[in-house]
Amino acid sequence: MNSEKDFLIYGKRAVYEAIENNVEIDKVFLQKKNSYLDNIKSKIHKKNIQISFVPVEKLNRLTKNNHQGVVAIISPISTLSIDDLEAKLKTKKSFLILILDGITDTKNFGAIVRSAECFDVNMIIISKSGSSSINGETIKSSSGAIFNVPICKVNHIKDAIFLLKENEIDIIGTSDKGSLSLYKHQFSLKTALIIGSEGKGVSKSVLSLCNEVVGIEMKGNISSLNASVATGIFLSELRRQLN
Repeated sequence: MNSEKDFLIYGKRAVYEAIENNVEIDKVFLQKKNSYLDNIKSKIHKKNIQISFVPVEKLNRLTKNNHQGVVAIISPISTLSIDDLEAKLKTKKSFLILILDGITDTKNFGAIVRSAECFDVNMIIISKSGSSSINGETIKSSSGAIFNVPICKVNHIKDAIFLLKENEIDIIGTSDKGSLSLYKHQFSLKTALIIGSEGKGVSKSVLSLCNEVVGIEMKGNISSLNASVATGIFLSELRRQLN
């Protein structure tokens, strides 16, 4: 397993989820005399986590983002390897995987992870290069959901796709030029859904490996959606069919 560098997380929800999921937290900084933080303060005390009460100016120096009065220093978030992925594929009769091809914006990545957690995605696969880093902004925009969804980092997206195909996982690409409407495709219990960047979409070489390419029918003047919004729509329909 690989580990990201130590970093800060901030915001009530992100820190709360880290505590609930037993993430190793080195220290929490809480704004002094902030009654809105009493609930999370109680959680921190119960877990015997080191806590420091500081003025808001200290928090503002730690991060320029919207910290909501709480900042924590956490230990590394571990990611899975392709070997870990192969092992996990043998343990489930149904499997939903989200593959992100070229998602580099941290806020978009975090929002996608949040949708993935809401719709019970078993794993997210990203490449080691050309993908968003996992940092405090990612965790904040995911509302802490990143602690609940395993992230697998591979050298190349294609390596993961070939492995998934060997394990009889349907590879479904997404595109605004998809040959089939999302609502007409019948998803299987073992599916890997590929989401591309807003600018370029899923790369042509990756699309060529897909069993099917689906798109969302739209009626407005704007022909494309934010990647995280599109992901939510795709996952919602997939889960509607399989539940």
